[in-house]
This record gives sequence, C-alpha cells and structure tokens, in this order.
Amino acid sequence: MNQLPLAHLQMLETMGRLAYFQEWPQETRDRLASGAKLFALPKNNVLVHKGDSLDSLYVVVSGRVRLFIPLPNNMERVIALVGKGESFGESCLVLSEICPFQVIAGQDSHLLAIDAMVYRREIRSRPELGMHVLERVARRFLDTMHDMEICAQPSSVMRVVGYLMQHQPPHEQSFAINLPGRKCDIAGKLGITQETFSRVLSFLGKQGLILMNGSQIQVADGAKLAQLNTAARPKKTLQ
Repeated sequence: MNQLPLAHLQMLETMGRLAYFQEWPQETRDRLASGAKLFALPKNNVLVHKGDSLDSLYVVVSGRVRLFIPLPNNMERVIALVGKGESFGESCLVLSEICPFQVIAGQDSHLLAIDAMVYRREIRSRPELGMHVLERVARRFLDTMHDMEICAQPSSVMRVVGYLMQHQPPHEQSFAINLPGRKCDIAGKLGITQETFSRVLSFLGKQGLILMNGSQIQVADGAKLAQLNTAARPKKTLQ
C-alpha cells in the first residue's frame, strides 16, 4: 500500500468525482478531505485482514477490491466486489467492531481512506448524512440477503441463473450484464468453482439464452431464463 501525496484541493476534486460523496455538502467534504489519504493498492495486495480494527472508511477511486471470508484449505467465500465510487467499512466504524472479512485488490486500485473519527463526527452531527449512510448500509444488507438466497439454491444452474436475473432491469426482457470481476470471484460469491461457473455459462449459451462477449453477457429473453430456473428446481415428492 503506497500513500500518494495529494493537496487539499486535489483531494476535494477527487471526492467530488465519486458517487459516494455526491449528496454530501461542500463544507462536510472539506472537513473529510482534511484527514483523508489517497493510496495505491497493487493487484493481489491485502488491505485488511479479518479481525483488524478499521481506522478509516474506504472508498474505491479506481480498480476493484474483493471482500471475502477466509475458509479452510485456502478457500474463500466472496461477500462483495467493490468498484469505483463504492465503499466499505461503515458498519465497523459505526459499531466500533473488528472487521469480519478480508479485503484484497482484485486489480491495481486506488482507494481513499477517510479518517474514522472525522467520519463518525460528521454523520453524528448531521442527521441527513446519518440517514444517507443508513440507506447505503441497508441496501448492502439486502443485497447480501439476496446473495445468500441464491447460494442456497440446490443446483449450480439455478445459482448462475439467479445471479443473472438479479441484473434484469424492470419491464425489460433483453438486457446486458458486465461482469464486475473475474469469473473466479463471481463463482466465489455463488459458492461454486470457476470451472462450474464457466460450464453453466457455456450451457446457457448453447441453449441460446445468453451471448458471451468477453466480460459482457447479453441475455436475449429474461422470461425464458426464468423458466429454466424453474425447470431446474428439484421436484418435491409426497411422503
């Protein structure tokens, strides 16, 4: 992790370009910038270990980091892939709890570290900012619940289809998905291997349900994809 020297005005400009701070007043951003640091995190470098105490809120400026829980035999359960303008650490800072996950760079990244004391002081002094943070944390919680529901599905086809259907816009049958990370990271979120993830995508492609183009997946018909998900569900039998 290499800290990059940045003048106060440059720090403000950087924060102003990030979605996280779009609704924050200028004077609040000014105070946050006074204790902020910008640093580079090369690919595969660890930023946070499970059990660490966080002293900063982290916002991704560029690149992507992976949040995961280490498992036995060098396995991991991916919790989230955090990209530009997204954050992590709010829950630990608000509750003063140790970090329950590990953070590693999925690609060369730049992150903004906001001093925890300054951050807590600002959200406690301005109720509208506290509500803003609450909404973000609540959305993240619901997304995690949806991921858990997908991981609970009994077949790999149902998990992959469930993941794809999460990205379907309302009232649209045809839609495109840009995979937010490596296949192995997404597979880790779904609780399957990278090989299984690739095999299911290949199967869906042969069925004419998706079209792969690099990291982009084009879904031709969301309704047909949903039907496949239903067909893959094991049938209950009467005892």
